[in-house]
Formats: sequence, structure tokens, C-alpha cells
Amino acid sequence: MSCFRFISAAMLVLLLSLSSRAAEVDQFFGIESTRLTDATPALDREVRSRLKRALKRANRNEPHLKPRKVQRVPKQSHCSVPRLYDSVELLLARPIVGQLESFAEKSPDISRVRVALSDSVYRDFTWPQSPSLVLSERVASVIRVGDTLIGTDKLGHFFTEGFSYFDETRYLDRPVDDALLFGEWTESVYFGAQTTGVYSYADLVANFNGLRFWNRLLVHHPDPLTKKLPEPYIRCENDDWVLAAPFTLAGYVDPAWNESVNCSSFRTLRLLESVLNYGPACRAEFLPWDKYDAFAARLFNTAGPGIMPDYLQPEVILRQRNPDFATNRVMRWIRDFREGLERWRLRRELSGDKAP
Repeated sequence: MSCFRFISAAMLVLLLSLSSRAAEVDQFFGIESTRLTDATPALDREVRSRLKRALKRANRNEPHLKPRKVQRVPKQSHCSVPRLYDSVELLLARPIVGQLESFAEKSPDISRVRVALSDSVYRDFTWPQSPSLVLSERVASVIRVGDTLIGTDKLGHFFTEGFSYFDETRYLDRPVDDALLFGEWTESVYFGAQTTGVYSYADLVANFNGLRFWNRLLVHHPDPLTKKLPEPYIRCENDDWVLAAPFTLAGYVDPAWNESVNCSSFRTLRLLESVLNYGPACRAEFLPWDKYDAFAARLFNTAGPGIMPDYLQPEVILRQRNPDFATNRVMRWIRDFREGLERWRLRRELSGDKAP
């Protein structure tokens, strides 16, 4: 095995390990929202229940119950913000597959429709081109939240990647652009383009709204979208955390979460053509421009299914995230490696390489 082939195989293994939670959803198969009952009440109840459990955990005084990421907590600490965030993360932002995503996939109270990979618009993807999708066959179910159809995977993005956005800006003390660049990086590498072949703008919308959710727990900063201070979900009263406002997904979900409205891009022309063979219709006219204002340009795809643009390639995003590190030499190396990896994928596909 040549050095490049070895490195390519090793890189795919690494990407697969990083992308074990990556899933796609097919919303192009003509399901009508009237076929599904609204999942909002059941999802809201589950979130509220988990928030109550998180507060119970955060309010305990046992000295051994320390936040997982905080080494020292005062023995009689009350209303500890790190402990609160840690507790809510533990109950709502599980890595791999989020708790609400699992709940939506399994609960008898949730009406859903699932399209098998073999029946989806991704059915002709091969494992070298889309390893995490083809090998796992994880196609998310579709549910209805209000009047909007979304994939259950968006619930994982909302809570788990939303927390990553929150942490990337260190609880919104830093610019929102840091979170957006982080999301574009993950979608261009291990949660999307390099592992499933799909760059999902709807995922980015769910991530961004998750940032809004995490900020609203305590509202230390204005909502990044409305620029207003909403009522916090949680307050400190008598040295204990208490719920102050009811959570509902209705304040976050909109048509931009729907991948047949906010359509995806694809890593290569080959992947795009295999999807277009099944005639997906993109309804970008339903995108909520007024709601997202200046953020819309980063979160919306108005062109319909297409090839991922150059400005969203990993090396370009890396330069924006870390200009001191991403010199011209580093950018060329990443680009050359990415293009070499693509050639390796194509050779594996054309040789009829079977899935391992």
C-alpha cells in the first residue's frame, strides 16, 4: 500500500470515528404534514422533564458531585453556573446521538415517517464516497413540529451542536461569528461533506437556534437573533436554581430546518448527479428571510441542490478561524490532501471496492 493510500485510509477511519453521530434525512419523498401529528407537545414535555432533572442535580450540595469540566467547586456552592451548564449538558446534549433525537425516534407519542437508505435520494451513494451514511444506513425519521417537517437529527444538532456553539463563543462572550465558523468547519469535515458527502444548511440553522436556546437558560447576553433579552428559562431563587419560563420548540423551529426548503449542497458533482436522478424539488421560496436577517446569507441555500462552493472548503474556513496557523503553505497542503483523498475515493469506487 502506498503512503498516500495508507494515509487516506487512516484519515477515513479518523473521520468516521469523529462522525459517528452524523446522519442525513431525506425530505424529498412528498410526505404531507397532515399525515403526521404535531410532535411539539411530546417533545416539550420531555425537554421540560429533563430540565427539572438537571436542576435537581445542579442544586445538590454533595462535594463529590462536581461538574465534569470543573476541577474545584466550593463545598457549599449554591447556584453554580458551571454546575448548571454541566447538568443540562449531561441531560440534553449527549454526543453521538442526542437524547431528544433518540426520544423522537422511539417514543410511541411521536408520529414519524422513516425512509430507508435504499429508498432515499441517497440510495446510489457508495461507501468510499459517503462512508458514514452508507456503512451506518442512518437516515433520520421525519417528524412534524408545528407546521414544519424536520428530521429527528435536527434535535441532536439543536441541543448538542448548539452547546458546542455556545462553548465555542464561551457562553457568547465572544462573537457569534466564531460559532458560525465552527459549524461550517464541522459540516465541511466530519459532520457532513467528508463523511456523508452532504453539506446541510438546515443542520447549521438547527445549530444556530441551539445557541439561542443555551443562551436563554440564564440570558447573560441578548438573543443573537432578536438582540433582545428574553425571559430566562432558569433563575436563582433562595440559593437554588428554579424553572422560570416554560420551554417550547415552537420558538425555534421554522421552515429553514426543512432540507427540502433549505436544500443541501454536495461534495462532488458525482454525488449531486446521483441525487438529482430522483428529481428533488427545492422550495427555497419558503425560507424565512425576515427572521434571520443578516444571518440568512450564512445559513440559507437559495440555489437548490448543488456542489459545495469553494469558500466552504476546510482549508478556507480554517484560515478564517485561525489565520496565524493557516498559512498559504498549510492551506495548499490541506487542499492537495483533500483533492488526493477524492481521487482515492473515486479509484476505490470504480474498482468495485465493497464496504468493509
